[in-house]
Amino acid sequence: MTKMRWIAALAALAALGLPSGCDTSHPTPEPAESPAPGTAVAPDIQPDGIDFVQGYVRGYQDARAARKPMLVFFTASWCDYCHQMLQEAFADQQVVRLSRQFVCILVDADREPGVCQQFEIRGYPTVQFLSPGGVPLNRVTGKTPGDKLALQMQAAIQATASRVTLREATRR
Repeated sequence: MTKMRWIAALAALAALGLPSGCDTSHPTPEPAESPAPGTAVAPDIQPDGIDFVQGYVRGYQDARAARKPMLVFFTASWCDYCHQMLQEAFADQQVVRLSRQFVCILVDADREPGVCQQFEIRGYPTVQFLSPGGVPLNRVTGKTPGDKLALQMQAAIQATASRVTLREATRR
C-alpha cells in the first residue's frame, strides 16, 4: 500500500467515529489521599441517575452482598473523554435503567493506580463488567455512546444469568 493510500485509510477510519479515549501516557499526578470508604464521587463527575460507589474494594463488597454484577468505570480526572462519557452515555435513560441491575463502581486512576494495574487498564475511559464474584465478563475501552454501552450492559446481565443457571445446575 502506498503512503498516500495508507494515510487515506487512516483518515477514513478516524472519520468513522471509532471510540476515542485517553491513553495512559498522561503523566499521573501523585495519588491523592484516599477518600473515606463510601465517600461520594466529586459532584463534577457524578452523573444524574447512577449511584456510583467510590472505590473498587467497597464496590466489590457491595456486589457480593447484593449478588449483583459489577460495572466498573475506570476514569481519571485529567481525561476529557471520561467526563464526556459520564455526562453523555451514563446519562442515557436506558443506561440509567440498566444500571439498577449492577453495582456501579467508579475507580479513579489517580486514587487507585494499583487497581488499574491489576485490571491492566491501558486507556481511559474503560468499563469492565464483572460477575458478582469478580469474574471478568466483557470490557469496553474508549468513549462509548449510551446505546452501545447499554448493549454491553445487557450482554453482561445475560452472561451473569447464564453463570448462575450453570452453577445451580451443577449443584443438583
